[in-house]
Amino acid sequence: MLKMRKYQRLVKKIHQLLPTYRAMTDEALQNQTEVLQTLLSQGKTIEDLLPQSFAVIIEADKRVLGLEPYEVQVLGGLALFFGNIAEIKTGEGKTLVATLPLYARALEGKKGIFLITANEYLAERDGQEMGRVFEWLGLSVGIGIGEEDQDIEAKHQLYDSDIIYTTHSKLGFDYLFDNLGSSLSEQVVSEFNFAIIDEIDAILLDGAQTALVISGSPKVQSNYYQICDWFIKSLTSEDYEYSEDKRRVWLTEHGLKKLNAYFDIEDVYGEKYKDFYRHIVLALQANALKKRGKDYVVIDGKVLLLDVVNGRTMPGVKLQGGIHQAIESKEGVEVSKESKTLGTISYQSLFKKFVRLSGMTGTAKTDEKEFMETYHLQVIEIPTHDPTQRKDQDDQIYVTNQTKIEASIQAVKSGIIEERPVLIETGSVSMSDLYSLVLLENKIPHNLLNARTAAREQQIVGGAGRAGAVTLATSMAGRGTDIKLTSEAKANGGLKVIGTERMNNKRIDNQLRGRAGRQGEPGEAVFYVSLEDKVIIENAPYWVRKRRYSLLHQISKGRRGSTDPVQSRRLNRVMDRAQKKLGNSEVQSRKNTLAFDTILSDQRNRIYEARNKVMAENEAYFEQIIEKALHHVIHNFIYQSDDLSVHTLSDFIFNHLKSDYPLKEIEAHIDSTSSKSVMYDYLFGLAQTLITQSLHRFKNPVQLSYFKKVIILKSIDQAWVNQLDYLQQLKNMVNGRGMAQHKPLNEFGREARRRFFEMEDEIYLGVFRSLALSELKMNEDGTIELEFP
Repeated sequence: MLKMRKYQRLVKKIHQLLPTYRAMTDEALQNQTEVLQTLLSQGKTIEDLLPQSFAVIIEADKRVLGLEPYEVQVLGGLALFFGNIAEIKTGEGKTLVATLPLYARALEGKKGIFLITANEYLAERDGQEMGRVFEWLGLSVGIGIGEEDQDIEAKHQLYDSDIIYTTHSKLGFDYLFDNLGSSLSEQVVSEFNFAIIDEIDAILLDGAQTALVISGSPKVQSNYYQICDWFIKSLTSEDYEYSEDKRRVWLTEHGLKKLNAYFDIEDVYGEKYKDFYRHIVLALQANALKKRGKDYVVIDGKVLLLDVVNGRTMPGVKLQGGIHQAIESKEGVEVSKESKTLGTISYQSLFKKFVRLSGMTGTAKTDEKEFMETYHLQVIEIPTHDPTQRKDQDDQIYVTNQTKIEASIQAVKSGIIEERPVLIETGSVSMSDLYSLVLLENKIPHNLLNARTAAREQQIVGGAGRAGAVTLATSMAGRGTDIKLTSEAKANGGLKVIGTERMNNKRIDNQLRGRAGRQGEPGEAVFYVSLEDKVIIENAPYWVRKRRYSLLHQISKGRRGSTDPVQSRRLNRVMDRAQKKLGNSEVQSRKNTLAFDTILSDQRNRIYEARNKVMAENEAYFEQIIEKALHHVIHNFIYQSDDLSVHTLSDFIFNHLKSDYPLKEIEAHIDSTSSKSVMYDYLFGLAQTLITQSLHRFKNPVQLSYFKKVIILKSIDQAWVNQLDYLQQLKNMVNGRGMAQHKPLNEFGREARRRFFEMEDEIYLGVFRSLALSELKMNEDGTIELEFP
């Protein structure tokens, strides 16, 4: 409340200044960018100059775009500027609102000012349209779309821009690629200062479970996928159990006995069967948890994931840790190669890098607590410019899915008779296909918008506001296109929105309702639900099931009409509670994802910092690492080995230092009675001599320095790839039932920490071996080709 009063006072100051800027010529107004930047360089802060900067961009919007932000839009701009989530209802002009804080923040001259959208279409559209205003005021605008991965100059130009319009995935992948290169000059995403995330709930909540992953060379493929899939498909319901939120699944004692008998195994948990058991878990998850038509579709023999936000397919995106391959095996399509992970980051970790983060959406208040706890972002509700006229009807509750569908079809027919546009939303692709068939059976022409028709999205949405038009969609969130009503449609009562089931949380329901009644237009929204809906079956108390059986019995005896809706306030409350319970489980799941990624993020930051220090090409730092590698590797070998015979020593030298070192030379200095300190001194001296000889092969100091840099980076990268792969498998394992009644997160943290120290050993060993055993090929032009051991 205090914030809102502060923002309202600022709005008054801004409007008091507007006449001054309206009186300016175009040239004088354009010069205000330089004037404000000069004042900032003289010690003023952007907060001091906020009324002036907002007044400038408001007048510029009016002159360049022909659009003058309303007072409520200015209020939204202030909420964004100060790092809040502005809840701005659908159709209230979020794109224009964002120009105000973006301009003000860009005046500070810092790089890393972003407008993040959910897809490339929105980034390009908004960047081109709004970019005209910023460029008119002398600021540069970058639009991050398309295939720029190989063009370093284009990427530098993009991220050097004063204001950047891009997608969340583009930014994330560019950040990961920055940390795969071998030169600091190749890094482009250097600063994370200020970001506005459009549809912030879709990106940071709905999309939080999907991490960004860069994959590399394929791993050795296993035939376990098909074998384990055959076994899992033979199981019955008594062979496995679900967690309460149906996000985890595990074998029961009965299932384990069946597994041991099927494969003739005594103990599947033994070290020998570790990889095999991992594939059993993956096959179980694929068959029991992943649903075709909801989580993925199969198109042209390929498994394509579905975006939970808008139902679009996500080509090129795969689930990690082998689960994608397990789904492919389940569906009987060609199993793709499982690749090594070169880099990964969650959206939570990516956006926590920003100094100041803000966001816009039409529906955030329902998840305000989670935004505050996870991102420390407060939700500010921005009033609509015109009063909302939409009528939100009570849920229509039916006993069975069939009667619910029949009733909703009658509602569609009523909308057509009234000559109103109708929007029907379903919760999955498979349900939208079913509804489409029912509509066709009832001879109702309609447009279907789901993963299979995404190519016609703009055309479908563009015509959805005509009188009598019927549009069927899996989701309307994050599409960036409003349904614009014709004058006839407005006169007949506006858009009629029909929800065919309650979604996973109330926020998604509100997103659907918000499609009607935009900008003060008339509209109506109603949900048709049944006691057989998934959200009720899985989350409602037991008495609801008994009530359903009782109602079915009444219908069978003729004491109740089969198509009559259920009138019950208690059942209405159950719908809300079941939805809340499911929403709470999703919140907990996101918290778990964040907790796991926080552990990974700490390790990732340490690795990336180490890489950057190496790429800074500090010769003293190289020498420090090489010296430490010698001590570390030899110390581990001498003091952690139970067998220190001459032959063991010889094997170490053969594998890590010199393949043709004579055994007699070792025997002349070491025998079975030698102490560990004597062995250490001998081996360290020998390693120092051999590595020095190896380095002396380079006559050019620049080439020598580059060689040191390359072998250190290669060792870090190889060890980090192995670590990522190990942690992904570990996460899959501990996310099962739990390990010996321990909390999975604690087990993961403890094991991840232990494995991190092993990874450090791998890095030093990699440096050690590459220094001694790398082969050089000298070319006639003076260049050198390296062959690593």
